[in-house]
Amino acid sequence: MRQLYPSELKAILKELQKQKLVDEYAEQKNKWAFLAAVIANCTAALSRVFSGKKKKPKLVKPDDFIRKEFEKLMQQILGTKEQKKDKKYAKHIQDAKAKGLSGPW
Repeated sequence: MRQLYPSELKAILKELQKQKLVDEYAEQKNKWAFLAAVIANCTAALSRVFSGKKKKPKLVKPDDFIRKEFEKLMQQILGTKEQKKDKKYAKHIQDAKAKGLSGPW
């Protein structure tokens, strides 16, 4: 630790903060949000049984219990949406470049 330069220490600290956020997100989504979704869905099913309604209730997903700001932050850190978008159009972009078409890429 004493032999590290301040810039290296800052990079390590930044990476540790990212890893901590990813761990928090995984724990929240896999444990607590899942548990909340199960409880909400079971409660809705029980109330439907006792009320005699035949209408199927709207099911709740674990993602519904996670703050949208936190979810956007995690998508930025992990780059999930951007990577999916890039993969989706990569073949079309290559075809356009091969044909000599110009565009924003």
